[in-house]
Amino acid sequence: MKKITLLGSIVVLLLFTCVVKAQDRKPFHIIPLVPVAGQDVKFTYDNSLTSLADEETIYGTVYYWENLRWRAEDLKLVKNDTAWKATCRVPENCALVSCKFYAGDKKDTGGRSTYTTMTFSKNGQNLPTAYMAWGMLRNKTLESLPEYCDEDAYIDDEVMRFWLNQQLLKDPGARKYVFYYAAKLLNKMMPGEKHEQMLGDVDFILNLPDVDEETLLKALEVAKNIVKDSTKAAAVETRILKDYPNGILARDQEIWRIFRIMDADVKAPELDAFLKRFPTEKFKDIETETSSMYLGKIFQAVVYQPIIKKNDYSFLYKYLHDVPHLCLLTFYWHMVQVPLNTNQRTPEQVLPFAKVIYNEVMTRPQAGADQVYSEREWKDYLLTRGKDMILKHAFVLDATGSSAEALELMEEIKGKYNFKSAEYNNQYVRLLEKNGYQSMVIPMIVASVREDAVTPEMLEILRKDYVKQHKNDKDFEAYVSSLKSQEKQQELQKHLQETMINEDIELFAMEDLDGKKVDLSKMEGKIIVLDFWATWCAPCKASLPGMQMAVNKYKNDPNVAFFFISTMETAANFKEQIRKFMKEHNYTLQVLCDNVNPKMKKQSAVYDTYCKAFKFSGIPHKMIIDGNGKLRWSIGGYMGSPSALAEEMNLMIEMLKAE
Repeated sequence: MKKITLLGSIVVLLLFTCVVKAQDRKPFHIIPLVPVAGQDVKFTYDNSLTSLADEETIYGTVYYWENLRWRAEDLKLVKNDTAWKATCRVPENCALVSCKFYAGDKKDTGGRSTYTTMTFSKNGQNLPTAYMAWGMLRNKTLESLPEYCDEDAYIDDEVMRFWLNQQLLKDPGARKYVFYYAAKLLNKMMPGEKHEQMLGDVDFILNLPDVDEETLLKALEVAKNIVKDSTKAAAVETRILKDYPNGILARDQEIWRIFRIMDADVKAPELDAFLKRFPTEKFKDIETETSSMYLGKIFQAVVYQPIIKKNDYSFLYKYLHDVPHLCLLTFYWHMVQVPLNTNQRTPEQVLPFAKVIYNEVMTRPQAGADQVYSEREWKDYLLTRGKDMILKHAFVLDATGSSAEALELMEEIKGKYNFKSAEYNNQYVRLLEKNGYQSMVIPMIVASVREDAVTPEMLEILRKDYVKQHKNDKDFEAYVSSLKSQEKQQELQKHLQETMINEDIELFAMEDLDGKKVDLSKMEGKIIVLDFWATWCAPCKASLPGMQMAVNKYKNDPNVAFFFISTMETAANFKEQIRKFMKEHNYTLQVLCDNVNPKMKKQSAVYDTYCKAFKFSGIPHKMIIDGNGKLRWSIGGYMGSPSALAEEMNLMIEMLKAE
């Protein structure tokens, strides 16, 4: 009995020890605990103790604070037992090291404490700006690494002030770096106060014998925008232009001057002189408010005008490497996507410059200091931000005979759309068929149906497959409905109920394409769906496949009528254009022509009346009128999914029927 008791005690003790050890376990370790700048450090990350516990593959990024900027590198993580490990060399001038771990959209930055540590010099001293950086990392007023911290990791402005003071106590010479952030913080905490201290700091910077332009620019911002002392600001500006005649401020002034030149032909040689004086490579990491707002517009004016006037794309090729990266997507939109969407250009015609713009977007290295990305994160950022360009580029490649390459691009952005874009899903299905991946087609369509993001073409493929298996399509609609999330259906129905209205509306008589009069006021008892559109309106035309799906569903229902009101058409032969368009797309839509507004002399009388009465503008715009002649639903725009649009129409109609 005693032996058993003793054994039991040992077991209890062991269990207690294990619990204590488990409680002491931490997900993140750095060796050495006191990292030295210029030497190797080892990171260990145990995701089983974090929000990433269920993830099989973990990625990581390490951020280095050096020379008043963050720099990011991918961590080369290797799984060892239960933890992930990586070794990195801390840069010589790095004062702070932070880590982030992630899988997909989920990330872990260490919660309240963060995965951050200060580094030290070889003689055991903190590096300059370490204390300042440690505070700025976690303070929203001075946030230095956006979207890094969890909400509970942030410190308030008073605590941030403490860290700035600590920096000055540790290193009085840090005043050169601290003054700007202290001024921003004090201006937030005590607006209009402490100006004497701030002006003293500006004088301190001006009296330094050797100071870089970025520090002088910070002194200028304090004097001009925080203290609002025009005399002091002028003195700082004079110093900057004297010491740095071809620097950042001089560049901004030149950007503003060239932007105001209205004649694009005059702008072009001025732009050439600008690029010679301020080479793009020299300023690749410099972005100011002036450059971000106006430089891209200068390039647009110079490049677009020759294209519009003479179909001359030479300026595009000449300036492509100098165009700000953020503007390149705009270039692709205006030079490739718009001409294709409006049938002004064929895929063959846009292919040459589509390729060069696309390659420039996807291969240009990261530049600028506003956002910090590792190599992997930069690639992901490009895919996320440029997914619509990549989608259109895949279309161009496919249309010009490169379907295999197009499919590769579609695979790269598959996760960015995640079955939620009908346009993407439809194109992907086409490319799967073209490239011989038939077995993947139906699963792709089924996944798209679950997200209510399918086109009529995709549904037809699914129907044929269903008939092949079941010998008929009797229960096909029920099968499609069973694939959809009932929860999402209920949410949509609730949303539509909340957007319903009940207003009086005047109904008009209009003519169809053959000149036959159709009087909507004579349709008592019918649910009437109106869709205002125009042949020149790309979103209008994009929404028509979904509307055709809704029309098909109710084509045999005598109590539901759809009318597509062509409005604001400008071409003399617009009726012929509409007939041709309907025939090309096999649409069976009843088109009515808007009446002429006698005051405006435009074909928009009914549309104008409704815009004024119900306070909306723009097309496409859809309206549903119940059997009692009351306007019950009015919605503008198009979100991109034919099936989702058809579903909205169906639910609204059925709710009105059930009343």
